Amino acid sequence: DEFRRRNVKVVMGGYHPTAMPEEAKEHADAVVISEAEEVWADVVRDAERDELKPFYYGTHVNMENMPFPRRELMRFQPLTQGIQTARGCPNACEFCSTTVFLGRALRRRPIPHVVEELKRIPNRIIIFRDASLTLNPNYSMELFRAIAPLKKKWIANGNINLLGKNEKFLRAAKKSGAISWFVGFESINPDSLKEAHKVSNKAEDYEKAIKTVRKYGMGIVGGFIFGFDNDTPDIFDATLDAVMSWEIDAAEFNILTPYPGTPLYDRLDKEGRILSKDWTKYTQAHVVYQPKNMTPRELFEGTRKVLKRFYSPKEMVKRMYGSLMVHKFAPYAFSLPGINIAMHRYYKREFFDARVEDRIPILT
Repeated sequence: DEFRRRNVKVVMGGYHPTAMPEEAKEHADAVVISEAEEVWADVVRDAERDELKPFYYGTHVNMENMPFPRRELMRFQPLTQGIQTARGCPNACEFCSTTVFLGRALRRRPIPHVVEELKRIPNRIIIFRDASLTLNPNYSMELFRAIAPLKKKWIANGNINLLGKNEKFLRAAKKSGAISWFVGFESINPDSLKEAHKVSNKAEDYEKAIKTVRKYGMGIVGGFIFGFDNDTPDIFDATLDAVMSWEIDAAEFNILTPYPGTPLYDRLDKEGRILSKDWTKYTQAHVVYQPKNMTPRELFEGTRKVLKRFYSPKEMVKRMYGSLMVHKFAPYAFSLPGINIAMHRYYKREFFDARVEDRIPILT
C-alpha cells in the first residue's frame, strides 16, 4: 500500500495471493496466480505499457524450461544459495500449503540442467529448496552421483521414513556432499500424524531413524507442530522428553497455523474455530484458531515452555558438543553454534519475551 501511495506499480504473487487473489488485489495493481515464470514476460511488457491486468494466471511450469536465476544481479550475495530440483509434493498433509501452490504432481528438472546451474553458483554450501529430496529416491541418487564431482556441501528437506531405512541412499547423499537434513517429524503422537495425513511418518521409528542418519555423519534438524486436535496438554512434556533423548542437532517447535487455501483452514473455518483473519498473525507463533483439547493460552505457553528448555544455554552447549563428536569436527559441525544461536534469538523474540495477550487474538 505504501509503494502504491508513492505511485509505484505493485505486483503480488506467491502462496497467499494464489490462495486469496481477490483480497491480494486490494493491495496491488496486479496479482500473479500460481507460478510466475511463464507469465512474467507478459507482466513486464504490460507494466512498461502501463496496461497491467488485474490478474495473471500462471501454470505449473514445465521444469525442463526453467530459466537459471540471474544471481549476479543480487546486490548482496548470501553465504548460501538455494536451488530446486523439483516442484510439487504427492503427499497431502492437511496443514501444508505446498500442494495448494505447487500441486501434487512431482515435476523434476533434468539432472544435467541442475548440474549446470550448480556450476554457475560460486557458493560452497547449497540448500535444496524442494519439498523433499527423498520423494523419488532413484532420481535423487542419480543426482547425487552427478553433483559429487562439484565438491559442494548441501542441506535438504527429507522424509524420515526413507532416511531411516535406506542406507544406500544415505551413503550416496553423504558422498555427494550432504551435511544435514531438515525433517518434518510434526508430532510424536500417532493419532496426530494420522489426523494431519502425514502418512509417511511412524513415530515409533523416529529414534532409530535419527541414529541411522547420524551414523553417516549427517545432521538432523527436526520440525514439530503443537496444537493438533488429538494433542492434549501432555504433548509438550512428552515431546520434549523424546526429542532430548534423540540428541538431534536443532529443532523447530511451532504452533499449528491454518494457512488460507489449505484443507486445515477450510475445515477449521467451517467448524467456526478460526479466531482471527489478521494474516500478520499467521506466523506459527500466534494461536489463531481454537484448539480442541486445550485452551489457546495452554497451547502458547506449552510451546514456549518446550522452547525455553530446548534452547536453554545448558542444553545448547550439550547439543553442540555432542554434534562435534558425531560430525568429527567437520566444517558443518562448527556451524551448529550459529544455527542454535539464530534459533534462540528468533524464539526469544517470538516466544520468550512475548506477552501472551499479543499472541492470542481473543485476549487482545
